[in-house]
Amino acid sequence: MSSDPATSRLAWHRRPDVRLSALQAANFAGIGIYMPFMPAWLSAQGLSDRQIGLTLALGMIIRMLTSQPVTALGDGKRGAVRILVLLHLLGAAGYLALTTLPTPAAIIAAMAVIAVINSGIIPLGDHLTMAEVRLRPSLDFARMRLWGSIAFLFMSTLSGFAVARLGIGMVPVALAACCVVAAFVALAAPEHRGDSVPQAEELDPDDVSARARLLWLAIIASALINASHATLYGFATLHWRSIGIDDGTIGVLWSVAVVAEIAIFWAMGRRASSNLIAALGFLALSGLAAALRFLALPFAGSVPLIFGLQLLHAFSFGAQLLGIMAIVSMLAPEGRRARIQGRLSAANACLMGLATLASGFSYEWLEGMAFAAMAPVALAGLAVLAVAWRLARTVAVPPATTSDAGLGPVSLDSTGHSALPVRSMGANHDRCARRVFTEARSQPRPHRAIGQD
Repeated sequence: MSSDPATSRLAWHRRPDVRLSALQAANFAGIGIYMPFMPAWLSAQGLSDRQIGLTLALGMIIRMLTSQPVTALGDGKRGAVRILVLLHLLGAAGYLALTTLPTPAAIIAAMAVIAVINSGIIPLGDHLTMAEVRLRPSLDFARMRLWGSIAFLFMSTLSGFAVARLGIGMVPVALAACCVVAAFVALAAPEHRGDSVPQAEELDPDDVSARARLLWLAIIASALINASHATLYGFATLHWRSIGIDDGTIGVLWSVAVVAEIAIFWAMGRRASSNLIAALGFLALSGLAAALRFLALPFAGSVPLIFGLQLLHAFSFGAQLLGIMAIVSMLAPEGRRARIQGRLSAANACLMGLATLASGFSYEWLEGMAFAAMAPVALAGLAVLAVAWRLARTVAVPPATTSDAGLGPVSLDSTGHSALPVRSMGANHDRCARRVFTEARSQPRPHRAIGQD
């Protein structure tokens, strides 16, 4: 292997998948510490259960309000990479500041500021990853995103041992360290501005309107299916303890869900992104899996049954994420993609916050049957998705082209921007799309666009 620094740098530049996988891992590593141990740290600082609940709920509300404007900064002149680095550095400062604050009120205020900072990190990471996938057909979003899940699983396990050895006081310091590392990793992330993306042709206003409606319907459907997990996330551990399952086994049950999520990312990511109908199909699969999972969970009284239902996380969550990310990539207009990622994050936060609030009351009244009460939320997502499915048949698909960046064949999504690899769509679909688009351009346009998926 050559020791020439220029050669080494070029080899690193040619592996954007490695850099983006590292970015996803760095973005999620801190969450593996935050989710299991931040409530315990807040309790150790003297916050009451009510104050802890207020702090966590406030974080969801803030994320809903700030995710879009914070993430939209990535569409500006400074670019997503610089904004992401800045957010991580501000996050590190915020976590270190927590260790010096003397009162619960000050801690709650600082946590609110940290929530603003964190609201843009995950959507900006996904935005950068999807931007590279659109320009490099050989890359697979799911196989890069799965490193975030792996990092979460690893850090949640490692932090358990660290807290047992060093005490709960290490949590904000460890989170600050994760932010600093993530900032350096983000510096190496590839970024392509608008001038490296093929320019869109003039589009019919009806097409633009149809794509916008379809995108919003998909986001709402996805957010509803995601929100159906609220009772699971909030009360599954309490429920399993109440039926006699020990904490060690409960930890395994949670780990199984994450492993199942990683497996579907690895095995089926490209299928979700093959075309618009496939992406909608993945969303439909996730809604059906979520409804089945939560209808069955109250009646699962043994570890093997719960283990099997936890495997459904691959579909109820994993398929939902793959489907909506593919749809955003296909339908979001260039120059507004980071903003759309922020809207998706805000919609998830809004509906998850409402569902979490409702789940507190439903679990108090219904106990284990509260899980089944979440099935209608997933079914509501399927109902919205049915409307989106019909609308998808009216969205025109332009023919394939070649990226100006010389990165190989890239298909055009319905906005005229690079989206997904042509070869993943199949030769028949490509020929059909070319014929439909050519005929549509050579004839007077009807009021509604005609096209395939």
